[in-house]
Amino acid sequence: MVVFLGNEFNLSANENYKLAVETAVNAAEKSDFKIFLIGGVVRDLILENKIKDIDIAVEGNAVDFSVILERDYNCKIINIQEKLKTAKVQFSNGSIIDFASTREEKYINSGVLPQGYNFGCSLENDVKRRDFTINTLALKLTGDNKFSLIDYCGGYQDILNKKIRILHDKSFIDDPSRIIRALKFKVRFNFELEQNTENLMKEYLNNINDKMPLERIKNELHQYFNIKKENLYDLIISTKAYKLISDKPILNFKEERLFSLKEFDLFNENEIWFIYITALIVNSDYAIKRLNITSSERKVITEVRELLNKDAKVKDNFQIYKMFNKLNNLSIASYYVISGNPAVIKFLKALKDIEVLITGDDLKEIGFIPSPYFNKLFESILKEKLNGKLNSKEEEINFVKKFLKKD
Repeated sequence: MVVFLGNEFNLSANENYKLAVETAVNAAEKSDFKIFLIGGVVRDLILENKIKDIDIAVEGNAVDFSVILERDYNCKIINIQEKLKTAKVQFSNGSIIDFASTREEKYINSGVLPQGYNFGCSLENDVKRRDFTINTLALKLTGDNKFSLIDYCGGYQDILNKKIRILHDKSFIDDPSRIIRALKFKVRFNFELEQNTENLMKEYLNNINDKMPLERIKNELHQYFNIKKENLYDLIISTKAYKLISDKPILNFKEERLFSLKEFDLFNENEIWFIYITALIVNSDYAIKRLNITSSERKVITEVRELLNKDAKVKDNFQIYKMFNKLNNLSIASYYVISGNPAVIKFLKALKDIEVLITGDDLKEIGFIPSPYFNKLFESILKEKLNGKLNSKEEEINFVKKFLKKD
């Protein structure tokens, strides 16, 4: 049975995308290229999801095809990766489509980027390099039967059955980041892992290649933790997928604590993922040493580590203020989600914005001689304010005058 998804495409794609694809089809047929909608866009059409971006596979050289689009169809090449023979093209209406030459791949070492070869191969050979059957589907765009489904790996039935299935038994060995990707699809689409896929995942996690670079794992976790669904961290722990990146994850991470912090505006949506990552790696020298983290990310890890090593039972408002006042907001958020220390909420609600109003010039005007003693005065004022006293600058001035008389 031939499955056609032309109607689904017309319903899901916006007008600009439809015109861009039509332009690409005209260009391909006039220049004797075969092109196909490929991967996620086809999966999303079957799932009746809105199309967010489009990838097109070219049987041949996608760079050569993009040159034709730019030369003859008022398009603009935004980016070319000559090594992979891919091109990002902007159409006259603003739509952007990624074009990739069909290719085969081989993995030299586990966890590193594969090497492409046999560029311009058949579509059937191209899809066999992909991660899961649900991402191997293609739609024919040129020749007869446009928008007919091409399914070499049984991906269509797996989508209908809500199953995530790898293509071959070495898939996780070749690219361990596919484990995180599998969990991402499980959460996003409410799918289940096919039994052999789950068994092979467990088998790999029991015998991890600890020499593989972790950057691809980090990138996949970044996407995974940005899904905005509940129980993301629990799934990483329960499946033991954390072992890809860490040997000592925090086990009492509470997502409800994370959600409760939104009112305090400590982080934006693009930073949430690193709160999860922090919980995975903060206790793991193994992870911190091998993971390529930025200087700002390292600062968060360091500050959270120091907080966790301190005595959490701070006794007064001043101690709470000193504990958190100079820290990165992301560090405070990460620490609270991990520890649940109520002192964090007290700091954020009642103490964070308290500041001394009196200045050094005010102290000199009162009669104090500039000296390191100023710092002690400011600290004394701050302690009083944190305890609910000294509610105005005038009260602060009257408070320090007492010290002047003593001197």
